Amino acid sequence: MDRPQTTVRWLRMPLSLQGVTAGALPSVATESPSGRRRLAHVGVGHTLYAGFNWLFDHVIYVYVVYQFGMLRGGLLMTALSFAQCAGTLVLYQRMRIDWVGAGLLAEIRLKPRPNPFERFLLWADARHSLAIFTLLCIVQDPFITTAYFKRGQFDVITRGDWGRFILSVIVANFYWVFIASALGHVAVAVWTAARSILG
Repeated sequence: MDRPQTTVRWLRMPLSLQGVTAGALPSVATESPSGRRRLAHVGVGHTLYAGFNWLFDHVIYVYVVYQFGMLRGGLLMTALSFAQCAGTLVLYQRMRIDWVGAGLLAEIRLKPRPNPFERFLLWADARHSLAIFTLLCIVQDPFITTAYFKRGQFDVITRGDWGRFILSVIVANFYWVFIASALGHVAVAVWTAARSILG
C-alpha cells in the first residue's frame, strides 16, 4: 500500500513565493532588470486577481450559497469555480508571463549559495508539499494552486496538471462552501439587527 507516498511524490513540485514584500524577496528576484520586471508582473497580477477573487468569493459565492443552500448553491459555485479557474489557467499558459511567480524557486536552485530565507523555501517545498498544496487550496484558489506547482513552465498543461487542478477544485470548494454559508448568515443577522436598531 504505497498510495500516500505516491500522492506526496505527485504533489512534490516547487512552491513559489506568496504574500511577501519586495524587501523580503530573495536577491535573485531583485538584483537584475529582468528580476525587477518579474517582480512587477507578480505584483500587478496578484493585485488584479486578488480583487476579482474577493468579489467572486465574498459576494457572489456567499449570495448564491445563502440563497440556494449549501448543497445546490455549493454545487453551482463549484461548477462556476471550475470554469473560471480553468479558463484563467489556460489564459495564463498562453500569455507565457509568470505573473504568479511560480518559477522563482527554479532560479533559487541555480544559485550556488542561497541565503537562509531561500534555503527555508527550498526545505519547505521538498518536505511539506502536501501541506503546501492544502494551504494554497484554502487561502488561494485552484488556479493559483495549479500554477504554483507547474514551476513556471508554459509548454503544455499535462494530465497531471489537470488532475491536480480537479483535486484542488474539490478541496477548495468543500472548504469554502462552509465559510460562505456562515458569512451569509452573519451578514443577514447583522443587516436585520441594523434595520431594527435604525427603525
